[in-house]
Amino acid sequence: MFSFWEKKIFEIVPGWREKLAGCGLERFEAFWGEVGRPFKVKPDREIRLLEVRGQSLFLKRYFRFGALEFVCGAEREWWAVKELSRRGFSVPEPVAFGLERGLRPRRAFSLLSAAPGRRLEDLFREEPEVALRLAWPLAAFAARFHALGFSHQDFYLCHLFFDGRRFFLIDLQRLRQSEGLRFRWIIKDLAELFYSAREVLGESSAEFEKRFLSEYGRFHPWLESPKMLKRLEGKIRKIAAHDAKLKARQKIRLRAV
Repeated sequence: MFSFWEKKIFEIVPGWREKLAGCGLERFEAFWGEVGRPFKVKPDREIRLLEVRGQSLFLKRYFRFGALEFVCGAEREWWAVKELSRRGFSVPEPVAFGLERGLRPRRAFSLLSAAPGRRLEDLFREEPEVALRLAWPLAAFAARFHALGFSHQDFYLCHLFFDGRRFFLIDLQRLRQSEGLRFRWIIKDLAELFYSAREVLGESSAEFEKRFLSEYGRFHPWLESPKMLKRLEGKIRKIAAHDAKLKARQKIRLRAV
């Protein structure tokens, strides 16, 4: 029996309808078949990689949700790519979105284009000198992003791409926005960025952070106060400790196999 609360949303961006139709992706259910190839699998979702007319696309399918999860990651990411694009930020191109729900989500997916350029994590590891050159423009990018009230919540180098001209943000399913500055949110984002930079750059990260903070501070001078810098360093240490625990658990699991 159909419930008043049951709802299904299905959307394909107009410019992609003909392309997806050629692959048999015209209906909601078609996106739940053996589409593309597995890219990453997690207990609550999976990511599959598709090739459509020579363009790489990522299909994120969500199928397990928390008891109090009324807005799922696919919904948030679909909103995020459109809102950030409207604000002038470079993000993966939105292609298609689907949601099936009652009071809570049941199944959902988002289909987005692959980001162009190189992942900053890889670029900085292979060419550390590039990290120092990009510290200033990356700081200006982050400063504007935060000034508009946005917070990524996973602001690591692996979620930033650079195509030679622009920075691209990916994995936006946790993006949030407030009307004003949320210092706690910003500290978390920057701590994630600096922690990943230290992991990749080693000793060179000190100069990267110095350049980044000098530029970021022009837009957000509050961050340069000793109190805020102490909070930032404390958050970096917490992330490092948490990451160390995760890696230790992974080693134990591997030994047990």
